[in-house]
Amino acid sequence: MAEQDQQKELFGSNVEELQACLSKLTPEEAAEVRKRWPSNLQSLALLIESELNKAKVSNAQVVGESITIAIGHYFGGRDVYIPTDKRLKAALRDIQIWQEFNGNNMEALAVKFRLTQRRVAEVIQQQRLVEIQRRQRSLF
Repeated sequence: MAEQDQQKELFGSNVEELQACLSKLTPEEAAEVRKRWPSNLQSLALLIESELNKAKVSNAQVVGESITIAIGHYFGGRDVYIPTDKRLKAALRDIQIWQEFNGNNMEALAVKFRLTQRRVAEVIQQQRLVEIQRRQRSLF
């Protein structure tokens, strides 16, 4: 099955129908509809639109709304954990440490990332396990 077909199955036609409904409205009507969205959905749409504008994506508002609708459709009603800025930065740092680790530069990595050698060793151990799990299938 083609990747695009899998995505359609994942999101279903409801997302496309919702997006089509918004596209048929005048800008004023669409703005009124967006005002009735739950506040967290409004915030998400504005955040996505802002990031798309920074990336100089044309039709940032329309694309942002489409992404927001797809997220709402797929994740709606679920408890979704999104790491805080601090945890996200730590996770990205850990990945960078793993990528830069060459087997004998633990001390240099500790200095570079302002961590103890023990913490760098823990990060490397955790990242090694993640890499093994990614490459190997589970038996159960």
